[in-house]
Amino acid sequence: MHRSEILKPLSREHHTALVHVKRILERAEDGVTAVLSYWQQEGDQLQPELLTLFSEEESLVEGIEAPLLSQFWHEHQQLRSLMASPNAENLQAFAVLVKAPVLQSEYVL
Repeated sequence: MHRSEILKPLSREHHTALVHVKRILERAEDGVTAVLSYWQQEGDQLQPELLTLFSEEESLVEGIEAPLLSQFWHEHQQLRSLMASPNAENLQAFAVLVKAPVLQSEYVL
């Protein structure tokens, strides 16, 4: 399937987010310290990138009302909250939560 030119930058950003999700979940297998260490190394760069991505996505759907969008807004709020308190449990929850909507948007859009 060919991607719309408008969505291609988001697809690249989604790929980057999924790479970090994979790394967080891999480190979770090694324990709390590994997850926190990864976030200390990558979080300062990753968090602003993700917040920008959320804003870009939100601007694309602004004014559209659909059942999936209420879930979309709720997930973005949850992700922001989890990133705001980056302990190991929240980072794992963040990784699990970000994975499903990214994959969904890639296949639905």
